[in-house]
Amino acid sequence: MKVYTVVAASLLLCFQVSPLQAAPGKKAGKLTLVRNGRPTSVIVTNGRPREGQRIAAEELQEHIRIMSGATLPIVKENELRPNAAEVLILVGESNLSRKYGVITKNLEPETFIVKTDRNVLILAGEDGGSKSNARTGTLWATYDFLQDQLGCRWIWPGEQGRRVPRRKTIEVPALDIRETPVVKIRHLRLLAQDKHRGGYQKEGLGQLLDLGKTYDQISEDESVWYRRMRLGSSFRISAGHAFTDWWAKFKDSDREIFALQPDGTRHPRKKSKPDFVKMCVSNPRLWELQLAKIKKYAAKGARGQWLNACENDGSGGFCTCPRCRAWDAAPNASLASLPPVEDGSDVDGAPDAADLPESLSDRYARWYNELAVRARKFDPEVRVVAYAYSKYRSPPVSLKHIEPNVWIGYVGFNAYPRPESYRKMSTDEWFGWSRLGATVFLRSNSLFYCGEGAPYVASHQMAEDLQFQVKNGLRATDYDALQGYWATTGPTYYVLARMLWDTDADVDQVLDEFYESFGPMQQVAKDYFDYWEAFTVGLGNNEKFMATRRADRMRAYPVIYNPAVFRKAEVILARARPLLRKATEEERERFHNLELGLQHGRLLAAALADGKTSTGPAGKRLMEFRREIAPRNVINVYWTTSKEKRYRVFE
Repeated sequence: MKVYTVVAASLLLCFQVSPLQAAPGKKAGKLTLVRNGRPTSVIVTNGRPREGQRIAAEELQEHIRIMSGATLPIVKENELRPNAAEVLILVGESNLSRKYGVITKNLEPETFIVKTDRNVLILAGEDGGSKSNARTGTLWATYDFLQDQLGCRWIWPGEQGRRVPRRKTIEVPALDIRETPVVKIRHLRLLAQDKHRGGYQKEGLGQLLDLGKTYDQISEDESVWYRRMRLGSSFRISAGHAFTDWWAKFKDSDREIFALQPDGTRHPRKKSKPDFVKMCVSNPRLWELQLAKIKKYAAKGARGQWLNACENDGSGGFCTCPRCRAWDAAPNASLASLPPVEDGSDVDGAPDAADLPESLSDRYARWYNELAVRARKFDPEVRVVAYAYSKYRSPPVSLKHIEPNVWIGYVGFNAYPRPESYRKMSTDEWFGWSRLGATVFLRSNSLFYCGEGAPYVASHQMAEDLQFQVKNGLRATDYDALQGYWATTGPTYYVLARMLWDTDADVDQVLDEFYESFGPMQQVAKDYFDYWEAFTVGLGNNEKFMATRRADRMRAYPVIYNPAVFRKAEVILARARPLLRKATEEERERFHNLELGLQHGRLLAAALADGKTSTGPAGKRLMEFRREIAPRNVINVYWTTSKEKRYRVFE
């Protein structure tokens, strides 16, 4: 959300009252940072810049060098010589920036300022937080400046995704911008990070793909893109399935805290999956164990703690004891059937055949309340975080309120494309939890279901839902997961990442940013992805497709993505041939990624039809192609190969 004044942009904004306008010095006019390819400015940090401030200075220097050919010096303010340059670019709070009224320590978390005054450009922000969870407002100021003032874009990771306009002279107008993120936690789970490498190695991917230098490169590319899109957080929520190791810890001493199974004993539903064990949520002994840490740290003065009450994953094994049953909505029978949705909770198999209500939300919401009331006695600022997921996703129907210190991670809005009936269910459930008093944040599995490596685009639907969520209180997101299908789902990823910060942006204008990166082929790229978006949305209106489970959808790709479907897309891309000679080398390489993404879709469909990744000719061609494209960030070839192995869609 922007609050800014740019001279000549709007006379009305000149009359807004802002602490920044009280800064000494005359109003700045246009500042020249580079003239005819030569530096006329210098980047200045404080004497001991934090890591985010150092990165901000380096990113600014690099992008201006690519843009103009000029390398701006970076100096610390205590090393700055008099009259070092015509313009000083002050990066981060410093003694110099404070002279111009820019003091960041009292700003809201992640707030940043972009301001000109006389011969200075100030890029500074709130850079608080701990070493393990540092906030980087100054870095956000720098990326905002590069994006909105200099026209830089980062449409996907790596050099092919970075667009930097070229100009020998760089001038900026008078600026007075201050922004604070509306969405305080903007998190998309990444799947090409170092922590995933071990899992890929265990699955045997090292025999098929390079898990060394190539993996290091795309991991770094992914992290840098995430940062440049200003994905990050003002604070941290301590959430996640809370009891994954509790069976090992407490099965001998406190077995009564675990769910009673239909056979009359308490144990995990499957012996091989103790991390999926469910809890007896009505048991006071469970609450006592959960509250122990809160009580311990509150006694030492801790305030504002998080109590994690997120039930373990899975669709079955819920408690059948009389006390938990008594907490369910009365009468204790199945509630009205909910629309079918694949939300990821069936990771341990089909739901139980136990005689339980279809929705267990009343028992779980009451558990959250019991914890919230008790925890406040030790820490008045404590917050209980829990999920609305699986058999407790829909809001409770008998409970009258949820305690104000309960945060609910709603695992909904999972299906893209989506029929209107599914969207209505998601919005109704969102409102249902929030009306009862919970703070609702989004813990969506939507990106996990957004395609399987062939073209799959749902940009407008995702933007529409995000803006609904923001309008109705969204302050944090945790999307599982960014699969990295950059050349096939890229516009959707870009829209989501951009609009998590600029929440009121127009989706079509954001998409224009994406397509402008293809230069003369801009309209071709737009028509190409418009074609795939219409195709994808059409799948959402197909009841058979929406009722099909994910692995079965993958097996059906040879039918869904048949030769005629691909031919139409190829005809669109072919219109770019006479335009390529007018494009820059970077624009041609960027466009080539789209061609490679389409080729991957074709090879994937052929391999799925053949069904023999390791031994069949189609599978061999697919894997050879994946090795070739891995460094280009066309597709996260590690994730998609891993997923195919786990879903056993190939031999």
